[in-house]
Amino acid sequence: MNDLTIQRGNPYSATITITDATGAAYNLTGKTVFFTIKHLNDEAADDAAAVIKKDITSHVNAAGGITALALSAADTLQIAGRYKCDIRVYSSGGVQLNSERFYANIVNIVTKRIA
Repeated sequence: MNDLTIQRGNPYSATITITDATGAAYNLTGKTVFFTIKHLNDEAADDAAAVIKKDITSHVNAAGGITALALSAADTLQIAGRYKCDIRVYSSGGVQLNSERFYANIVNIVTKRIA
């Protein structure tokens, strides 16, 4: 997955296609996609200190491996900076798939005027 650039305090959305090791679409039917953003130095054994955590259970095209990430303005209201993130696919049978680590850059918006 490519690195993300997220404007601080603004909603963010992305369509994500999840594939297996061969590049084929990974069937998400009945599965939950965990999306997590953490501080670069967070090496905890759990996600308790994660900056953003999303559990995605409704997918755009589950059989085609396509899901959607939706972050609210409140979700993105984090300190501007670089964070690490990944995606994990989970089902009742346990962890199915983990993405490679990628990065989210939360950036300050430039224009602050509202009128």
